[in-house]
Amino acid sequence: MENNKKNIKYKFYSFFAKYSLMENYGFTAGFSIRIFRKFIPQIPEQHSFEFYLNSQLKQSTVNSIVDELSQLLAQPAYQASVAKDLNHAISGLCSQIISYGLDHEFQSFFDKLNIDSKCYKELLGLASALSADDNIEVRKIQYVLDEVSNTIIKLREFKNITGTSMHLTVVIKSLLNYVKRIKILLDLKNDILSKKKWEYLIKDYILYTKSKNSLKEFFVSHTDLLAFEIVEHTAQKGEKYVAENKKEYLSFFKKGLLGGLIISIFAFFKIIVDSSVSATLPLAFLYSINYALCFVIVYFLGGTIATKQPAMTASTIAKNIDKDGDFKIDSLNSIILLLRKISRSQFISLLGNFITAFSVSCLIGFLLTLVAYLNPISANKSITLIEQVFPFSGGAIYYAAIAGVFLSLSGFISGYFDNKVKRLNLAYRIQHNKLLSGFFSEHKLKRLSLVVERNLGVYAGNISLGFFLGSAFLLSYLMPFSIDIRHIAFSSSNVGYGIINHTFGITTVAWALLSVFLIGAVNFFVSFSMTFLLVLKSRGLKISNLGRLVRLSLKDIIKNPLDYIIIRNKK
Repeated sequence: MENNKKNIKYKFYSFFAKYSLMENYGFTAGFSIRIFRKFIPQIPEQHSFEFYLNSQLKQSTVNSIVDELSQLLAQPAYQASVAKDLNHAISGLCSQIISYGLDHEFQSFFDKLNIDSKCYKELLGLASALSADDNIEVRKIQYVLDEVSNTIIKLREFKNITGTSMHLTVVIKSLLNYVKRIKILLDLKNDILSKKKWEYLIKDYILYTKSKNSLKEFFVSHTDLLAFEIVEHTAQKGEKYVAENKKEYLSFFKKGLLGGLIISIFAFFKIIVDSSVSATLPLAFLYSINYALCFVIVYFLGGTIATKQPAMTASTIAKNIDKDGDFKIDSLNSIILLLRKISRSQFISLLGNFITAFSVSCLIGFLLTLVAYLNPISANKSITLIEQVFPFSGGAIYYAAIAGVFLSLSGFISGYFDNKVKRLNLAYRIQHNKLLSGFFSEHKLKRLSLVVERNLGVYAGNISLGFFLGSAFLLSYLMPFSIDIRHIAFSSSNVGYGIINHTFGITTVAWALLSVFLIGAVNFFVSFSMTFLLVLKSRGLKISNLGRLVRLSLKDIIKNPLDYIIIRNKK
């Protein structure tokens, strides 16, 4: 520091505290404030340490600044002034944690999860003593902070019970940042003359100021939080789509058979609608209702539609990749085993869908040929049904990819509504709603609340998927290219109806059946990839970190291909 500034006692409080409650604004306000700061940047107060740093960093290195600071701290009076600011900063950050920890909503979360929150009151006492410059043992504060951190982490781990929101996720992330910052400051308090610790704090300040007003980082962080809110509950659902043993594997096959059976019936209804209605909007509406009703009935009767699984299982994989919530890839071997389970669970469900969707459609198609005047499937319609599944001439690959996008979106919608049910405590609200209690008995209200809690997300996902698939062709009127969908189960049924009502060569039939499986592969790949990438983004994991996992999984597929299709007996 320059000689004429040696007697100036810079204020270190804001430098130590780093975070401010004034920064906790919403997305729109935060974005506009950052734009404003691009033109008129924030300037630290003249007697603050940040002001000195900003002026010195243009002409000095961090090491030289630390050396000059060490000379000042050698003076007892100066060191006492800095230590006082340090104590107040620690106390101030503790007060921010305490204000949230003692908030009634956080307390209700802790009660619901049976989490002991007395550590917040202990921290309050320690922070008050520290603010009054009482001599407090650093180790005691660190111990209480560890307990506080555990309560926050448990709250994050059990968000499938309490639900989450963008605001709550921001708060939890901020609280963990406060805890981390306090521990760094306590470390400095233990050795205030340490050059290494001052160097770390100054370098951290430089990095923080570079990203603090970044529009890109602000936008990315908020989209990550939004993604986290959307996909978190799909991971819970996804665990139900993973067969752990032969009994569950067989159960998946049976559910797939039931799903395919119901789809074959609704595929026939779609053909009837197609031959009876020509107006665009009524056609889209009837298609949508047909799809949505089909998916809801399949779920209600306990069947499975295989293509709905990838959006759920992708979240489950990502959850296991980041099992500890530390944004790092955990055990690769356990993830490979999970990939095997998911792959064979998907395969057997897909096979079940195909077998009954195709065979039952053939049976219905044959019965219709016996009463020709009731048969809505003409020879030309049969040709169209077959041509639609061809990968290139019929555009099936492209349209299957579009269906995959919608399958993924419906999974997000399902997870979003499941999360909102928990976050808004909807079941409890319904049970104690005065208006509803005038129409329903207490027992019926309780049943209604449980139905909403368990099924709202599923029904929202199924109905939205139905309208996505049924109305997709309307986008062709807005786009310069054609938009449509191809879904493996419905395509399987269409092939069944087509080949029974018209004579095709063996090559054409074989190519049509092969194309159906290609449609399924594209449905799966697109749906799975979209969900997987979004879940990785929501957890802060980089795609570049997946290289080793991809290489190991490909080697395992080549070495043990049957393990990705069937459950084999262990030798």
